[in-house]
This record gives sequence, structure tokens and C-alpha cells, in this order.
Amino acid sequence: MKKLIGIFALLLMVDASLAQQSVQYTQFTFNDYGLNPAVAGAANGINFVAGRRVQWRGFDGAPATNLANITKAFGKKGYRHYWHGVGAYVEQDNMGAFTTQVVYVSYAIHFKISPKFRFSFGIAGGVKQTALSNIVFNSYDPTFDPKNRVVKVPDIIPGLYLYSKKFSLGISMRNVYKNTLSFGKEQLGTGTGVLLVPTAYVTVSRKFVSGDYNFISVPAINVQTDFRGIPSGNLNFITYYKKRVGLGINYRIHDAASVILQVRIWQNLVVGFAYDYTISRFHIAKANSDEIMLGFTPMMSIEELQKYSTSDCPKFEF
Repeated sequence: MKKLIGIFALLLMVDASLAQQSVQYTQFTFNDYGLNPAVAGAANGINFVAGRRVQWRGFDGAPATNLANITKAFGKKGYRHYWHGVGAYVEQDNMGAFTTQVVYVSYAIHFKISPKFRFSFGIAGGVKQTALSNIVFNSYDPTFDPKNRVVKVPDIIPGLYLYSKKFSLGISMRNVYKNTLSFGKEQLGTGTGVLLVPTAYVTVSRKFVSGDYNFISVPAINVQTDFRGIPSGNLNFITYYKKRVGLGINYRIHDAASVILQVRIWQNLVVGFAYDYTISRFHIAKANSDEIMLGFTPMMSIEELQKYSTSDCPKFEF
């Protein structure tokens, strides 16, 4: 039974390589820098985010993703017209017999374009590595020669970000290089190997604050498309109470419905948890998913952040 499940996961991976090649996060506003390098430097001080997503929990070889990133703003205190942001991002995605690891470093420049709005351009550059293991296939199969189990390709992610205290619009693009994944002389998929298709991300969010400032509601939309088929989308809505506890829901179109809980611990630490209930035909296998993220700002307290006369991003700030 485990071998059958493993083979099924392998087939899903090959199909996903042709259809959807980038992971999706339910808490995409939490991991906004992971989607768009132009976000680096939008928040004050040093920001660190780490997380793990397990999809279709209970299946052998099911997708599991780990991530971590760190960003820093420079020249923001006392700025006049512009400042800078740098960041680094690592991600590991395991699915069936495949493991993909990415490492990026990024730079962003932010401009004050009006009393309320800021605009930034960012670019991330790095390396994407895809490797094969002998988890679900016969290790003696000559197709999977150990010398040809790893392929490394470069990647560049450009991004744009327009934001204020209550609004944000981000656009970014992955797989700009259009690399192919072929292991040695063997093909992965059809043609000359799986083509890494450029994938665009668009994220929009808006913050609504109650009259007594006790409640903050943030609806957000994230759309991902490779321009070859129907785009995938997330509709997200979270309400926060006194910036301490956030409860929300997320709908991934034709795929899953989710609940979200985010809690601030102390002044600098936020923990977020999401549980996805599958509503596609795959729900008969009870293949639900869960996601946990942690955000930390070790260098600054909330009081210190308030000393800056800059716009914060419209999300649950750390």
C-alpha cells in the first residue's frame, strides 16, 4: 500500500511540475517577503520569519515545505525620500521522490511617492536545486544514476510593491530564467525535461480599523498564474483583537477552506497556525493540510517602532 501511495505521489509531482511549480501558503500575508522581494525593508528593524507547511498529512511522500527568511531596512530612520531593504530567503520543498531547495538574497529600494503611499522595487537572485532520492523507486534502476540525481539552476525574482498604512499591492515573478529540469541524459516529464514556467504572483490587502482601535480586519487576495491555465487564488480574511489575537478564514478556489489563528507572544513574537480542509475531489482521502509560521523582531520593541514616522505594512505587524 505504501508503494502505491508513493507512486501516486511521484505521479502527482510530475504533473504538478507541468501545472503548478511553486508552493502556496495559506498565511501568505505572513510570508509576504517569501513571495515578493520588494517587501524587504517595508517594515522597521530586523524581521525574521520561519514556517512549515505539511500538505495532505497522513500520506507517505506528501508535500512538506520548510522556510525561513530575514529582512532588514537601512536608512529608514530620518529618511526623506527613499531608503533600502535587504533580505535572505531559504526554502525546502519535499514531495515524493523529489526535494527542491532554494536560496535567495535580495535588495529593494523604497520611495516616498506621496504623504501616504510608498513604492518599492526589489530583486532576488539565487539558486534552485532539485534532487532525486530512492524513497519510492528502485535504487538499482539505471535511469536514476546517483551521479545524475541533482540539478542546480539559477533564478531571479523581480518584484514591485505599493503600500501605505492601510493598503498594499504586490506583484512578483518566479522562474524568470525558464530553466529545464533534466537529470543527466534522462528526461523528467515530456520533451527535453520539465520546463520551469514563469509564474506571476499578485497580492492585494486592505486594513480596516474599528473606531475604538480594538479590532483590525484585513481582507486579502493572492493570485498565482503561469499564464497557461486557470489562475489559482486565495481569498483571506483575518480580524485581530488589540493586535494580540487574530482569527481568520481562507478559501483556496476549488481546493480548500481554511481556519487561521495568530497570536502575539510577548512583544516581538507572533505565532500563526492554519488548518486546510480539502474540498476538492481529493477530500475522500481525508487529505487535509496544516501550516505553522513564526515571526520575530529581536532588535526592536513595539514602542521603538512607534518612534518612526514611516508607513507600516497593512498586516499583523510583529
